[in-house]
Order: sequence, then C-alpha cells, then structure tokens
Amino acid sequence: MSDTKNISRRNVIKGAGVVTAAMAVPSLWTGSRAFGAETITVADVGGATAPAIRTAFYEPFEKEFGIKVIGIAHDSDPVTQFKLLVDAKTYIWDACMVTQDHVARLTKPKNYLADLNIPASRAQDILPGMLTNDWLGFSVFGIVMAYRKDKFANNPPTSWADYWDTKKFPGRRGLYKSGWGVLEMALLADGVAGKDLYPLDVDRAFKKLDQIRSDIAVWWSAGAQNTQALQSGEVDISDTWSARGYAAISAGAPLTILWQGLYSVDGWSIPLGCPKLDLARKFVEFCIRPEQQAIYSSIVANGPSNKRAIELLPPERASILPSAPENIKGLTELDSVWWGANFDAVSERFQEWMLG
Repeated sequence: MSDTKNISRRNVIKGAGVVTAAMAVPSLWTGSRAFGAETITVADVGGATAPAIRTAFYEPFEKEFGIKVIGIAHDSDPVTQFKLLVDAKTYIWDACMVTQDHVARLTKPKNYLADLNIPASRAQDILPGMLTNDWLGFSVFGIVMAYRKDKFANNPPTSWADYWDTKKFPGRRGLYKSGWGVLEMALLADGVAGKDLYPLDVDRAFKKLDQIRSDIAVWWSAGAQNTQALQSGEVDISDTWSARGYAAISAGAPLTILWQGLYSVDGWSIPLGCPKLDLARKFVEFCIRPEQQAIYSSIVANGPSNKRAIELLPPERASILPSAPENIKGLTELDSVWWGANFDAVSERFQEWMLG
C-alpha cells in the first residue's frame, strides 16, 4: 500500500469518526465566511442516512468553498414535489437525491432536470451508467432480504421462494408498501430468473402477492420504519434496503442479509431553471471525489460509484457493500426505464390491491 493511500485512508477514517457529532449537534456556520455566505438547499432521503451525507459531503463542501449547505428531507418518492417545484418556479431545492427511475419519470414526457455540465475528465473513475448529463449516482443500495438468525438458526432461508413458504419458514414478515421492488421479489419467488425479470409480468407478480398478503405483519413505507422493525424484533424476516438492514445489525440486531434481489443507485439531480445552478453544479461535482464517497460508504452500508473509493476502504468494510463483487453477483439492476414508464399505473394497481 502506498503512502498516499495510507494518508487517504486515514482521512476517510477521520471523516467517518465525526459522524457521532454530526448526529448529536446541529451543524454550525461560523467564521468570517458566515456573513453574506452563499447557500444552497439540498433535499436528501433523511433518516439515518442524513448524518452520513452531511459528514461526507455537506460539511466538507462548506469548509472548502464557503457555500453553506442546508439539508432537508424529501418525500419517499420526490417526483411530484420535484415537478411542482419546477412548474411553479418555487425553488425550495437546488439539488435533490433521486434514483434512476425517478430520473426517468422526470425527463419523459417533459424534462425537469438541468444539465450537470460535468467534464468528461472527472468521470473516468465512475462505474458505468452512474453518471449522465443530468444525474450523478453516488450511493449503490441493494433491495434484499434480512432475517433474524435467532429465529431461523436451524433452517435459514436461502431464496425469495423461502420467504413465500410460510409453513417451512414461519415467522412475522415485513414487506415494502409499494409495488416498486416488491413485484420483482414476487417474480423471483415464483421462479423467474433475475435476467428475465424485465419487462415485468405484472399479472403474475400480483397473483404471487395474493399468496403472501395475509401473512404480512408489517407493511413498511419508510427506511427508518424498516430498520426499527428489524431491530426491535417486530418482524423476523423482511425485504430491506441493504443499508437499513445493516443499520439494524450495527445496533445489535441478530440479522443476516441474503444477497438476492435488486440493486439501484441514489444520486443527485438539479431542477431545471434552478437560480443557483452554478453553485448546485459545483456541489454535485464535489460529490464525485473518491475521498468523500469513501467517507460516506464507511458510515452507511451503501456502495460508492467511484471505483477509487473502494480502494480507500478497509477490505472488511468493502465486503459488506452492495457493489462488492461477491454481493452484486446475486443482484439484478432495477430497470429504471421500465419503472419510469409504468410507475404510476403499477402504483395505482398496488393501492387498489392493498384495499382488497
């Protein structure tokens, strides 16, 4: 290992070490640059991830450029908020954390996203597909299964078919209260291979969901709720977003993550017409840096999009991330184009299905 890598890794550890303070104490804007300083407002997913985002991105950006970042949480699905913001020209955000399928819904049939204007030279270490003209992915997450080791010690589940088998694998079950990701799990449980998931057979998926519906103890609708249910033992087995599952493990829950399911990516986009476009672009470009992404992935169990960031992480940490080779081989990329075209129709059908 080179001296440069040693220094960089120490910086990552140092950055991760201040997350406790970030969680406990509001960020203060002090010093000579506070007076008349530029500000931007960034909408993120909130919850347990927010302190990591502040530690890895907001605070270092403020320190280096003198631009204060105000972080706020958006809805679990921010697309409607995003569209209203642009249409009404009420720019309460200057950048927003969105997934690839959000981007698909924000660009067709009408475009709501500004060009990031990131030079090609800055993109050479970014994983394929994780930087476009209007979106920078920085946080790879898995949509996977978590189960309690104490409940399934002698008979652990090994597939989504096992999740559906309530007789062989009895226990309280949790499931995301949305068709997004859940339809895919239903099809995997019904024997569809990951490579054959898309286009989704929606009728087949709902037919499979009919089989498990009465066995769901908790329909969770937010990541924090999922973590709490797993941590408290309210559920014994559930789908989860990988970082949420590991948050429960870090808090002492006896859980195992089963790396079967999907992966997707959270990233930054800027609303079209943003009056602070140059500042927002500067922030997004800052988030490409491997040192900042490594700090983020050292705090939450989401994988970086910059390949060099993995090299800055201890091997034991890198091994629990969705983008680790041994983990991602069991995951299929969520098809954002399909969901962009079908989200509204599937959501309406899912809500009708929930009402019975």
